[in-house]
Amino acid sequence: MTLSAQSILDFPVPQATHVVTARDAILYALSVGYGTNPLDENLLNYVYERDLVTAPTLANVVAHPGPWMQQTGVYWARLVHSEHRLTIHRPVPLDVPLISRSRVLSVVDRGLEKGMFVSFERMIATVEGDEPIATIVQTNACRGDGGCGSAGTAPEPLSKVPDDEPDFEFNVDLPDNAALLYRLNGDLNPLHADPQAAGRSGFDRPILHGLCSFGYAGYAIIAAIDPGMKIGLRAIAARFSAPIFPGETITLQMWRNDAEIRFRGIVASRGVTILDNGMARLS
Repeated sequence: MTLSAQSILDFPVPQATHVVTARDAILYALSVGYGTNPLDENLLNYVYERDLVTAPTLANVVAHPGPWMQQTGVYWARLVHSEHRLTIHRPVPLDVPLISRSRVLSVVDRGLEKGMFVSFERMIATVEGDEPIATIVQTNACRGDGGCGSAGTAPEPLSKVPDDEPDFEFNVDLPDNAALLYRLNGDLNPLHADPQAAGRSGFDRPILHGLCSFGYAGYAIIAAIDPGMKIGLRAIAARFSAPIFPGETITLQMWRNDAEIRFRGIVASRGVTILDNGMARLS
Protein backbone atom coordinates (compact mmCIF):
# COMPACT_ATOMS: atom_id res chain seq x y z
CA MET A 1 0.00 0.00 0.00
CA THR A 2 1.32 3.46 -0.96
CA LEU A 3 1.49 5.58 2.18
CA SER A 4 -0.51 8.78 1.85
CA ALA A 5 -2.59 10.87 4.20
CA GLN A 6 -5.75 9.98 2.29
CA SER A 7 -5.02 6.24 2.28
CA ILE A 8 -4.68 6.33 6.07
CA LEU A 9 -7.78 8.49 6.50
CA ASP A 10 -9.80 6.05 4.35
CA PHE A 11 -8.43 2.90 5.99
CA PRO A 12 -11.31 0.63 7.11
CA VAL A 13 -10.49 0.07 10.78
CA PRO A 14 -12.02 -3.29 11.71
CA GLN A 15 -14.89 -3.56 14.13
CA ALA A 16 -14.26 -5.60 17.26
CA THR A 17 -16.50 -7.38 19.74
CA HIS A 18 -15.85 -8.25 23.36
CA VAL A 19 -17.68 -9.79 26.29
CA VAL A 20 -15.96 -8.48 29.42
CA THR A 21 -15.80 -10.97 32.26
CA ALA A 22 -15.16 -10.41 35.95
CA ARG A 23 -11.68 -11.86 35.39
CA ASP A 24 -10.99 -9.27 32.67
CA ALA A 25 -12.09 -6.42 34.94
CA ILE A 26 -10.04 -7.69 37.90
CA LEU A 27 -6.90 -8.20 35.81
CA TYR A 28 -7.17 -4.69 34.41
CA ALA A 29 -7.70 -3.14 37.85
CA LEU A 30 -4.70 -4.98 39.28
CA SER A 31 -2.55 -3.79 36.37
CA VAL A 32 -3.29 -0.09 37.01
CA GLY A 33 -2.93 0.16 40.78
CA TYR A 34 -6.18 -1.00 42.33
CA GLY A 35 -5.74 -3.62 45.04
CA THR A 36 -2.34 -2.28 46.12
CA ASN A 37 -3.51 -2.76 49.71
CA PRO A 38 -5.50 -6.02 49.76
CA LEU A 39 -6.92 -5.15 53.21
CA ASP A 40 -8.49 -1.90 51.98
CA GLU A 41 -12.12 -2.81 51.27
CA ASN A 42 -12.56 0.33 49.17
CA LEU A 43 -9.98 -1.04 46.72
CA LEU A 44 -11.04 -4.64 47.16
CA ASN A 45 -14.30 -3.87 45.38
CA TYR A 46 -12.31 -3.45 42.14
CA VAL A 47 -10.38 -6.72 42.40
CA TYR A 48 -12.80 -9.15 44.06
CA GLU A 49 -15.74 -10.63 42.21
CA ARG A 50 -18.18 -10.07 45.09
CA ASP A 51 -19.86 -6.69 44.50
CA LEU A 52 -17.31 -6.02 41.76
CA VAL A 53 -16.92 -2.41 40.57
CA THR A 54 -15.25 -1.85 37.19
CA ALA A 55 -12.42 0.69 36.97
CA PRO A 56 -13.47 3.84 35.06
CA THR A 57 -10.64 3.49 32.53
CA LEU A 58 -11.38 -0.18 31.77
CA ALA A 59 -13.01 0.86 28.48
CA ASN A 60 -9.53 1.55 27.07
CA VAL A 61 -8.88 -2.18 26.66
CA VAL A 62 -12.41 -3.22 25.64
CA ALA A 63 -13.23 -4.27 22.05
CA HIS A 64 -9.89 -3.03 20.77
CA PRO A 65 -9.44 -3.42 16.99
CA GLY A 66 -5.83 -4.56 17.38
CA PRO A 67 -2.66 -3.26 15.69
CA TRP A 68 -4.47 -2.23 12.52
CA MET A 69 -2.03 0.58 11.74
CA GLN A 70 0.56 -2.04 10.83
CA GLN A 71 -1.51 -2.63 7.69
CA THR A 72 -1.50 1.01 6.58
CA GLY A 73 2.20 1.00 5.68
CA VAL A 74 3.53 3.10 8.58
CA TYR A 75 6.89 2.28 10.15
CA TRP A 76 5.43 0.22 12.98
CA ALA A 77 8.55 -0.03 15.15
CA ARG A 78 8.74 3.78 15.34
CA LEU A 79 5.09 4.33 16.28
CA VAL A 80 4.20 5.43 19.82
CA HIS A 81 0.95 6.39 21.50
CA SER A 82 1.14 10.15 22.06
CA GLU A 83 -2.27 11.31 23.33
CA HIS A 84 -5.46 9.75 24.63
CA ARG A 85 -8.96 10.97 25.45
CA LEU A 86 -11.68 8.84 27.07
CA THR A 87 -15.30 9.87 27.57
CA ILE A 88 -17.25 7.47 29.78
CA HIS A 89 -20.97 7.21 29.06
CA ARG A 90 -21.58 4.41 31.57
CA PRO A 91 -19.47 1.84 33.45
CA VAL A 92 -18.35 -1.13 31.38
CA PRO A 93 -20.94 -3.89 31.95
CA LEU A 94 -19.89 -7.47 32.60
CA ASP A 95 -21.00 -10.47 30.55
CA VAL A 96 -22.69 -8.26 27.94
CA PRO A 97 -21.67 -8.39 24.24
CA LEU A 98 -19.99 -5.11 23.24
CA ILE A 99 -18.89 -3.78 19.87
CA SER A 100 -16.49 -1.05 18.83
CA ARG A 101 -16.62 0.98 15.62
CA SER A 102 -13.58 3.07 14.69
CA ARG A 103 -12.66 5.66 12.12
CA VAL A 104 -9.56 7.71 11.37
CA LEU A 105 -10.11 11.40 12.13
CA SER A 106 -6.95 13.06 10.90
CA VAL A 107 -3.39 12.80 9.63
CA VAL A 108 -1.11 15.70 10.55
CA ASP A 109 2.14 15.67 8.59
CA ARG A 110 5.13 17.33 10.23
CA GLY A 111 7.57 16.69 7.38
CA LEU A 112 9.94 13.94 6.24
CA GLU A 113 12.31 14.31 9.19
CA LYS A 114 9.66 14.85 11.88
CA GLY A 115 7.01 12.21 11.24
CA MET A 116 3.26 12.58 11.54
CA PHE A 117 0.35 12.27 13.95
CA VAL A 118 -2.65 10.04 13.25
CA SER A 119 -5.82 10.43 15.35
CA PHE A 120 -8.70 7.99 15.34
CA GLU A 121 -11.98 7.56 17.21
CA ARG A 122 -13.32 4.35 18.74
CA MET A 123 -16.93 4.17 19.90
CA ILE A 124 -17.93 1.29 22.18
CA ALA A 125 -21.56 0.27 22.59
CA THR A 126 -23.68 -2.72 23.51
CA VAL A 127 -24.42 -5.08 20.63
CA GLU A 128 -28.06 -5.26 21.65
CA GLY A 129 -29.66 -1.83 21.75
CA ASP A 130 -26.49 0.03 20.69
CA GLU A 131 -26.24 1.71 24.10
CA PRO A 132 -23.10 3.92 24.27
CA ILE A 133 -20.44 2.81 26.74
CA ALA A 134 -17.43 4.98 25.90
CA THR A 135 -15.89 7.17 23.21
CA ILE A 136 -12.12 7.14 22.76
CA VAL A 137 -9.95 9.43 20.68
CA GLN A 138 -6.36 8.22 20.35
CA THR A 139 -3.42 9.94 18.68
CA ASN A 140 -0.36 8.01 17.55
CA ALA A 141 2.99 9.60 16.72
CA CYS A 142 4.45 7.91 13.65
CA ARG A 143 8.06 8.94 14.20
CA GLY A 144 9.42 7.11 11.18
CA ASP A 145 6.94 8.54 8.69
CA GLY A 146 6.11 11.97 7.33
CA GLY A 147 5.99 13.80 4.05
CA CYS A 148 2.75 12.09 3.07
CA GLY A 149 0.50 15.14 3.44
CA SER A 150 -2.25 15.97 5.90
CA ALA A 151 -5.96 15.14 5.83
CA GLY A 152 -9.03 15.25 8.04
CA THR A 153 -9.71 17.38 11.11
CA ALA A 154 -7.42 16.98 14.13
CA PRO A 155 -8.81 17.06 17.70
CA GLU A 156 -8.63 20.36 19.56
CA PRO A 157 -5.35 20.63 21.52
CA LEU A 158 -5.44 19.74 25.20
CA SER A 159 -4.98 22.78 27.43
CA LYS A 160 -1.87 23.28 29.53
CA VAL A 161 -2.09 22.72 33.28
CA PRO A 162 -2.09 25.78 35.61
CA ASP A 163 1.17 27.49 36.56
CA ASP A 164 0.45 27.69 40.30
CA GLU A 165 1.12 25.02 42.94
CA PRO A 166 -1.07 21.90 42.65
CA ASP A 167 -3.91 21.28 45.08
CA PHE A 168 -3.06 17.59 45.47
CA GLU A 169 -0.11 15.29 44.90
CA PHE A 170 -0.30 11.51 44.89
CA ASN A 171 2.61 9.11 44.47
CA VAL A 172 2.23 5.84 42.59
CA ASP A 173 5.01 3.24 42.78
CA LEU A 174 5.06 1.13 39.63
CA PRO A 175 6.12 -2.49 40.12
CA ASP A 176 9.09 -3.76 38.13
CA ASN A 177 6.79 -6.11 36.21
CA ALA A 178 4.15 -3.44 35.46
CA ALA A 179 4.46 -3.72 31.67
CA LEU A 180 4.49 -7.52 31.72
CA LEU A 181 1.28 -7.50 33.75
CA TYR A 182 -0.47 -4.78 31.76
CA ARG A 183 0.22 -6.43 28.39
CA LEU A 184 -2.09 -9.29 29.45
CA ASN A 185 -4.97 -6.89 28.84
CA GLY A 186 -4.31 -7.37 25.12
CA ASP A 187 -1.53 -5.02 24.00
CA LEU A 188 1.23 -7.49 23.16
CA ASN A 189 3.55 -5.02 21.41
CA PRO A 190 7.07 -6.39 22.11
CA LEU A 191 8.23 -2.81 22.79
CA HIS A 192 6.91 -3.35 26.31
CA ALA A 193 8.49 -6.75 26.98
CA ASP A 194 11.44 -7.48 24.70
CA PRO A 195 14.69 -5.51 25.28
CA GLN A 196 15.76 -6.09 21.66
CA ALA A 197 12.46 -4.78 20.31
CA ALA A 198 12.75 -1.78 22.61
CA GLY A 199 16.25 -1.14 21.24
CA ARG A 200 14.97 -1.18 17.66
CA SER A 201 12.46 1.49 18.68
CA GLY A 202 15.17 3.69 20.17
CA PHE A 203 14.85 2.79 23.87
CA ASP A 204 17.49 1.19 26.07
CA ARG A 205 14.91 -1.07 27.74
CA PRO A 206 11.19 -1.89 27.48
CA ILE A 207 8.93 1.04 28.29
CA LEU A 208 5.56 1.06 30.02
CA HIS A 209 2.40 1.23 27.93
CA GLY A 210 1.08 4.78 27.80
CA LEU A 211 -2.37 3.47 28.68
CA CYS A 212 -0.96 1.78 31.77
CA SER A 213 0.26 5.13 33.13
CA PHE A 214 -3.10 6.58 32.01
CA GLY A 215 -4.94 3.94 34.04
CA TYR A 216 -2.74 4.64 37.05
CA ALA A 217 -3.63 8.33 36.67
CA GLY A 218 -7.33 7.49 36.73
CA TYR A 219 -6.81 5.46 39.89
CA ALA A 220 -4.67 8.16 41.55
CA ILE A 221 -7.18 10.96 40.86
CA ILE A 222 -9.96 9.07 42.59
CA ALA A 223 -7.76 7.86 45.46
CA ALA A 224 -6.36 11.34 46.14
CA ILE A 225 -9.72 13.12 46.13
CA ASP A 226 -11.89 10.43 47.70
CA PRO A 227 -10.03 7.68 49.63
CA GLY A 228 -13.38 5.93 49.94
CA MET A 229 -13.24 5.40 46.15
CA LYS A 230 -16.92 6.27 45.76
CA ILE A 231 -16.61 8.94 43.07
CA GLY A 232 -16.20 8.11 39.43
CA LEU A 233 -14.92 9.69 36.24
CA ARG A 234 -16.92 11.04 33.32
CA ALA A 235 -13.88 11.78 31.20
CA ILE A 236 -10.08 11.73 31.30
CA ALA A 237 -7.45 12.81 28.77
CA ALA A 238 -3.70 13.37 28.68
CA ARG A 239 -0.64 13.66 26.49
CA PHE A 240 2.14 11.07 26.82
CA SER A 241 5.04 13.50 26.91
CA ALA A 242 7.95 11.18 27.78
CA PRO A 243 8.53 7.44 28.22
CA ILE A 244 8.10 5.89 31.65
CA PHE A 245 9.77 2.70 32.77
CA PRO A 246 8.48 -0.07 35.04
CA GLY A 247 9.75 0.33 38.60
CA GLU A 248 9.59 4.12 38.60
CA THR A 249 7.44 6.35 40.83
CA ILE A 250 4.87 8.65 39.25
CA THR A 251 3.94 11.78 41.19
CA LEU A 252 0.54 12.91 39.98
CA GLN A 253 0.02 16.64 40.48
CA MET A 254 -3.61 17.81 40.45
CA TRP A 255 -5.50 21.10 40.29
CA ARG A 256 -9.21 20.95 41.17
CA ASN A 257 -11.98 23.28 40.00
CA ASP A 258 -15.22 21.73 41.25
CA ALA A 259 -15.80 18.62 39.10
CA GLU A 260 -12.87 19.30 36.78
CA ILE A 261 -9.36 18.14 37.54
CA ARG A 262 -6.26 19.24 35.65
CA PHE A 263 -3.23 17.02 36.14
CA ARG A 264 0.23 16.02 35.07
CA GLY A 265 2.49 13.12 36.02
CA ILE A 266 6.18 13.52 36.75
CA VAL A 267 9.04 11.16 37.52
CA ALA A 268 11.07 13.20 40.00
CA SER A 269 14.07 10.84 39.91
CA ARG A 270 14.65 11.73 36.24
CA GLY A 271 13.16 15.21 36.32
CA VAL A 272 10.73 14.46 33.48
CA THR A 273 7.03 14.97 32.88
CA ILE A 274 5.54 11.75 31.53
CA LEU A 275 1.86 12.80 31.43
CA ASP A 276 0.96 16.38 30.57
CA ASN A 277 -2.02 18.61 29.75
CA GLY A 278 -4.18 16.18 31.71
CA MET A 279 -7.89 16.74 32.24
CA ALA A 280 -10.46 14.70 34.14
CA ARG A 281 -14.13 15.29 34.98
CA LEU A 282 -15.60 13.72 38.06
CA SER A 283 -19.01 12.07 37.99
